Amino acid sequence: MAEGAPPSKNLAHRLTTQDASFLYGESASGPLHIGSLAIFDGEVDFARMLEHLERRMHLLPRYRQRLGFVPFNLAHATWEDDPDFDLRNHLFNHKLARDTDVPDAVEEMLRLYETPLDRKRPLWEMHLFNGIKDGRSAVMWKVHHCLVDGVSGMELLTITLDFRADAAPPAPPEKPWQPHAMPTPARALISAAFDLAQANVEAARRAAEQLLQNPTTIAGRNAAALTSASRVLQRLARPIVPAPWSSAPVTKSRSLAWVRTSFGDLRKIRAEFGGTLNDVVLTMLGEGAARYFVKHQVKTAGLPLRIGCPVNVRRGGESATLGNRVSMMFPELDSSPMDPVERLKAVATETERIKMNQEPQTLEALMTVSDIIPPALMGLTSTLATTAIDAAAWLSGRAPWLARMLTPPAAGINFIATNVPGAQVPLYLTGLKMVDYVGLIPLGGNLGYGVAIVSYNQDLFFGLMAEPNVMPDVAFMRDCVEAVFQELKAAAEARIAASQHQHSAAEAVESTTHAA
Repeated sequence: MAEGAPPSKNLAHRLTTQDASFLYGESASGPLHIGSLAIFDGEVDFARMLEHLERRMHLLPRYRQRLGFVPFNLAHATWEDDPDFDLRNHLFNHKLARDTDVPDAVEEMLRLYETPLDRKRPLWEMHLFNGIKDGRSAVMWKVHHCLVDGVSGMELLTITLDFRADAAPPAPPEKPWQPHAMPTPARALISAAFDLAQANVEAARRAAEQLLQNPTTIAGRNAAALTSASRVLQRLARPIVPAPWSSAPVTKSRSLAWVRTSFGDLRKIRAEFGGTLNDVVLTMLGEGAARYFVKHQVKTAGLPLRIGCPVNVRRGGESATLGNRVSMMFPELDSSPMDPVERLKAVATETERIKMNQEPQTLEALMTVSDIIPPALMGLTSTLATTAIDAAAWLSGRAPWLARMLTPPAAGINFIATNVPGAQVPLYLTGLKMVDYVGLIPLGGNLGYGVAIVSYNQDLFFGLMAEPNVMPDVAFMRDCVEAVFQELKAAAEARIAASQHQHSAAEAVESTTHAA
């Protein structure tokens, strides 16, 4: 660092309640970082990768910041410049045995993925693995969920990778980075008190504005919001199918399988049978789960399968905002196997109902209620809950009956499926092309299965993450999901072929008529 260089722009920022919830809700058995696994066509040189990242860190200022906690948890933590930031604490080199198969390499990566991030440093890591079969390498990213959601996490990917193999490095920063000092406990308390006072003033201002509005309008709006919220909560309270992967507390162990599908094929299915690309995705996952239930002899009793789907709620100028700006929707699907085309139609009807009722917007409004909960109370209750969860996970293999007593109540969903848009062109790291890109989703509590769907280079990757004690056969779930895709693709192609045959026959008849 150049002596006397001016300090960097102050990017100190207090976590929102939604961001902070991922800190409060984290446990040793359920670390709340998200991530990805990328496979490259060739062996990435670690020294070159380190230099590559060093040239780009000024474009990722939040990734040089660590958490600044407030004494007594008076307010949520803030992001502060890390005066001890060293890129070598975040980039790690791992050498696998030569010609390691991808599944064996993934097992090594997941052992590292299971470990929570160090809260005394910026909350991200990047791990390089060389030695994979066919001369390939892999990079695994870990980024804490309090820092990014799936959408904002893509910033790390698009800045650390290049759009051309021979891309020039970015322009260097105008001034060397000089971090601000971490706040003292006294300064953190003063800042927290000031922010709380500002929040109270803002709440009073909004209340005054409402008083000046037409009371009839306000009453009608509030009544509609309450009705909508009540409808969502009642729906979430209804029983769902008892999934095997929710039968016991989740430990820290993880397993992974993935499905790669072509966007062209997905669009073909959508064009022939209607719905959206997301409807096709939910059809694959819903029917895959239903077939999994049959193999495991799950008594569905007509209960629905409910999937939690994060919804990006960023508006206009928030497109580049880090942190979490998501709501959720909860489509309910048939838990028994059915014809994939008929399921797609049912899924499209269900998601259209959700959109018409504006359920994600209702849930977003409900989530703002958590802003009034004091951080100290959130921290205390979360500590009690996560301690019980970790105890249940530890006991699950030793005293299952006691573990069940400590297991948290059902989450109201069977699994989470998050769909994140990515780059639709090839990306490169130190000149090597990324050929596969799989999202990694956190698990915890009694949710032992989840899916991260990520698009890259005209393909869609389904990353199926599981806790192997409650889902020992995630590969079978992958096979079920892939089989549904192939059946939908075959049905679409058969319909296209039939249409083309009819068109050709009509042309032949018309040609014969003209000749006569």
